[in-house]
This record gives sequence, C-alpha cells and structure tokens, in this order.
Amino acid sequence: MPVKPVPAAVAGLLAGLVVGGAAGIALGGGRGAASGADGEAADLLASMAARQDERLGRLTREADESARLQRELALALFYRLQEFRRFGLEGQIVTWIVPGASAGSGDPLGGSLAGAVRLPQLAADAATRAEWRAVSERLASIGAEVDPTVFSAFEDVLEFVEGRPWPEGSGLAAAAVSGWADPATVEAWLSLNRALVGRADAILSGF
Repeated sequence: MPVKPVPAAVAGLLAGLVVGGAAGIALGGGRGAASGADGEAADLLASMAARQDERLGRLTREADESARLQRELALALFYRLQEFRRFGLEGQIVTWIVPGASAGSGDPLGGSLAGAVRLPQLAADAATRAEWRAVSERLASIGAEVDPTVFSAFEDVLEFVEGRPWPEGSGLAAAAVSGWADPATVEAWLSLNRALVGRADAILSGF
C-alpha cells in the first residue's frame, strides 16, 4: 500500500513539536542541575560562616582571658609596690633622744630638742628592728615579682645595713657604739629609703 506523502505544512508542525519537546526536556534538566549547584554553594557558604563564627568566638574568649590575666598581674604588681613603698617609709621614721635620758622614758626629749640626737627608729628600738628583718626577708624572696629598679633600691638599703650592722640593743648608747648615731650615717640611711619610696611612687603614679 503506497504511503501518502505528508503535506509540507504538517511535516513542519511535527518537526517543531519534536524540537520543542527536546528543548523543553533539555531546559528542565538544566534547571535541575542549576538548582542542585545552588544548593551545594549555599551549604558551602553556611559551613564557612559557621567555621568563621567559631573562630571569632574562640579569639574573643582568648582575648577576654588575656585581659583578665593582665588585670590580675597589674593588681598584684600594685600591691607589691605598695609593700616596698611602705618598707621605705618605715625606714625613714626617726626619733630624737636626749643624751642621758632613760630608754624607757615616756619623754626621751625631756620636753626640749636641745642636745637631742636624731636616730632612725630602727636604730633605737630592737623590737622594731626584729619586725623590719622579718619583712626584709619576705620582700627579698619576692624580688622577681616587682620592678627591677624598685628591687635594686631595696637591695641598696639592705647592703647599707650589711656594711653598718644594727646596734646590739636599744637606746642612744647602743646606737652610738654601732655608729648609727653619726649624723652622716643617719642621713645616708634616710636618703636610701627616700630613693626606694621615690622609685615605687614613680611606677604607682601610672596606675
């Protein structure tokens, strides 16, 4: 049975339908692939953002911890400086004793400065010296916790005492025998203690 030729108009219509269908299928597949790629990119960006947030959180915690430690160190240094400063101030305390006055007298000056001798309180009183020695030993053991310039001034005070031992006992007579009643010795001692306080104050002024 002979096949009838398809009219040109019908053939063109059929070809258009075939091409259109193929293009539709291809476009649909492309859209699906693009949608999948977009999802993967979104997941990657979300993962990167999460890692970034975690890193920033860790850095913030580390910064907070470092700041806390810095505050604690600064506070500890402040108290250490105050201890060395107080040590220097106590070294500057002086007493005046009139020759011949009793060491236990309620008024060693006898109501007048005439003829009185100026002594560091430490040189005049054995009990005060005992406390000073205990404090000096403790401060010497924590020298690494304070500014080197302050500790150096502290060591100068101790070296002065090593070269001029404290009196044996209390009162003017004991101080005179040991050389601590000498005005030049007294002034040198006071000067070293002033230097210690001055160095501590120089750093404390920055707090």
